Amino acid sequence: MQFGTFQTLNGNNSHTRYKVVAYVSDAIMQDKLIKTASAIPADLIVGDLTDATGAKATAPGDIAYVVVEPASAGSKAFIVASPEHTILALIGVEFGDLDQSLAQAQLATLGFTFTDYDTVALRTT
Repeated sequence: MQFGTFQTLNGNNSHTRYKVVAYVSDAIMQDKLIKTASAIPADLIVGDLTDATGAKATAPGDIAYVVVEPASAGSKAFIVASPEHTILALIGVEFGDLDQSLAQAQLATLGFTFTDYDTVALRTT
């Protein structure tokens, strides 16, 4: 999947948080700034799954973060979703070559919950 299915004014939502964030319980605590010791090796877009160093995850077990703001290669920091305060829209996650079910299981292990168009984000009963 490339950039989900949302339509934006410029036709490219790789830079928009709503691509992957379906709901937040706290607008301040919804994300975290991750500082890395070395430079990020490649540009990151919203929804990318990364390891602890900021490199794109190559295996489900490597997944440490979900990117919610774009970051450029060479940067030493990037912004990720906080699993405690964020429900992810699965359609916006950039799984790439990763097995989606295994990657989703890893994200659940990290504390994330999910929704999609055919489910309800928050159950009321």
